[in-house]
Amino acid sequence: MAGADHNKINPEIIRSLELALEEQRRDYDIVHSLHEAIKIKNVTFLAAALGLLGYLYTGTNGKLKEKLFIPNQSYGVIFYVTGVFLLLGAIGGFMVVLIKNRAWHTAYDNDQEEDMLNDYEKYLRYMRKRYLKVSKINVDCYEKRRYLLNNAFMAMILGVTILLLLKTFGG
Repeated sequence: MAGADHNKINPEIIRSLELALEEQRRDYDIVHSLHEAIKIKNVTFLAAALGLLGYLYTGTNGKLKEKLFIPNQSYGVIFYVTGVFLLLGAIGGFMVVLIKNRAWHTAYDNDQEEDMLNDYEKYLRYMRKRYLKVSKINVDCYEKRRYLLNNAFMAMILGVTILLLLKTFGG
């Protein structure tokens, strides 16, 4: 008799597992959309940084020193070099985020389709565990990209600000 009770499907447990799985799917979709937004922002910021670099260093038909607008004072040179390194570092950071391939995982598993037909509760439990594992990996991937993007963006803003001030007002 105890074996027969074990094989019965408890609708409350099934419904609870289905709700938990649906919530995990929504969380996965949110993290996935944030990850896609990071990619778009990265390309946009990279294009902006390259455009600003082009703006800063084109348009002058003079000597190399005039094109580079290097200040004469030593403190101006220090600011200039700092600005150039920040801007080039930002472009490098954007390129790293763009080029570096971080693994993005999905929870779906073809091997478990048979289990859905045979034991639905077991399938739901498996998928719940799978979403938990995948979510941890994907959130970590997203956080690394977000961190790099934020730092590169701040470096770009600082570098461009310094260089624009030096170009506009001289050093």
